[in-house]
Amino acid sequence: MTYNKKQLVIVGITLFLSTVLLTTGAMFLYKKSYGEMLSIGVLCVIFALFLTFSFYYELLHKAFDYDNSEHLYRFLIVYEISLVLSLLYPFSERSGWMFTALCVSIALFSNSLVSVFASTGLIGITTLLSGQADVKTFIVHFLSAMIAVALFRSIDEYFKVSFSIFMSMLSLFVLETAGFIFLENKELSFEQFIMPIVNVAINTIVLFWILKYFNDTIANRYRNKYLELNDQEYSALAKLKEVSKEEYLRSIHTAYLAERIAIACGCNVDMAKNLAYYHRIKKCFDYDHDGMVNFVKENNFPPEAAETVVEFADKTAPLIKKEACIVYLSDKLISSIMQIFAADNQRKVDYGELIDTLLDKHYIKNALIDSDMSQRDMKNVREIMKRETLYYDFLR
Repeated sequence: MTYNKKQLVIVGITLFLSTVLLTTGAMFLYKKSYGEMLSIGVLCVIFALFLTFSFYYELLHKAFDYDNSEHLYRFLIVYEISLVLSLLYPFSERSGWMFTALCVSIALFSNSLVSVFASTGLIGITTLLSGQADVKTFIVHFLSAMIAVALFRSIDEYFKVSFSIFMSMLSLFVLETAGFIFLENKELSFEQFIMPIVNVAINTIVLFWILKYFNDTIANRYRNKYLELNDQEYSALAKLKEVSKEEYLRSIHTAYLAERIAIACGCNVDMAKNLAYYHRIKKCFDYDHDGMVNFVKENNFPPEAAETVVEFADKTAPLIKKEACIVYLSDKLISSIMQIFAADNQRKVDYGELIDTLLDKHYIKNALIDSDMSQRDMKNVREIMKRETLYYDFLR
């Protein structure tokens, strides 16, 4: 995890100054009294200081999610847009303030803790500027924002967000209905629900747009590249097939088994499959270390996949990542079965015994001694290998 020190300084200073200066301008815009200006100003400075502190603290402790530490200007742009919109919200009804989508976007492009600090300050300042400085207004928007941030805290490569969107919008509607309609009106009418419904609709649209951008640029930005590289007809694999059909088939079968084990162990399935396809490249093309580095660069491997493939090809490097361990074990089993069938194509094999013997060998255990593989992972490996016994007959 890296970050640009120049960006770090610029973003930190901009966070503080923009918050203080824009809020000061907003106080004049809304014609606040000197007493109100002093009160809001002090709170604004405290908020700006703690926001800047949380930004630096989380960044320096490597707590930013995804690759956000490498793209600080992206976070700054999201925060500045959120700040400007928050300062303009007092022109509209409080039931129309769109904080849910803004707070989720801040969390996605930094982390949850920074979003909590930012959300607290933005909602608080907006509430004070609006002249509706009651606890109820703050609680409604703060709770709805925090519920949404919590629901979107962990997004995996499958990007299943429908439930999170639904629950976020349901929470927003329920909180606004309870706080702004039921508690303040003796008689209910449909018109009272129009603004909360509009707010939910706008938040949903903006949230969909933000999540799409997030998915395409951060969460699954390498998804299409993995699909290209993991295609059995990809040029590099086609060339491998021409050079050695045996090594090509070994890679294909290893990838099949590694994919299933990776799913069971909760690993990065795309990366495990990618490594399985290309783990024999160095031997087949007689590449040295520089040759492997050039190979992954020429084929535009995703950074983490490129690093894993190059490390795996270096036989002196210890196996650390689960994906690498899974491919190592899968390859050992596949190569053992292929050797047996190469000697006697009709031989009957007790796959269960073969798997137990292989996994219990000392050199296998020693190879994984420094790895991230747990006992539970090894149990999953053994179970999946034994479950795929019907597939092994295709190796004859």
